[in-house]
Amino acid sequence: SFQTARLAFATGRLNRRLRSAGGGLSHGLLSALATVSKDGPLRLAELAQIETVSAPSTTRLVAELEAKGLVTRATDPDDGRAILISITDLGVETIATARAARAAMVAELFERLEPEEVATIVAAIPAIEKML
Repeated sequence: SFQTARLAFATGRLNRRLRSAGGGLSHGLLSALATVSKDGPLRLAELAQIETVSAPSTTRLVAELEAKGLVTRATDPDDGRAILISITDLGVETIATARAARAAMVAELFERLEPEEVATIVAAIPAIEKML
């Protein structure tokens, strides 16, 4: 329908704006980093399942995060064949910085709106969260 197309278009534009405030990390990298922060240490397979990404893609994401110093890999003490991914202090700082930058960007976008428009968006947040 026209309304769903408008919502898809608007959320796509918002997502691109938010991505640009991600501290140089793509959405996939930032999402994986946040998952490791919240649920880690994690095995690669666990991270892949949570992020709903293929194992090879997860391996690439973790390699990139590790190269940036945002996560570390260590052998799982319970299973020497498995690797555990943990977040570093720099990774925690990076998430906080990216979240603050994104929140500031949304606040800046809200400043362009009338108070009633902001209230309408805020009122829709629970429905959007439920939808996602």
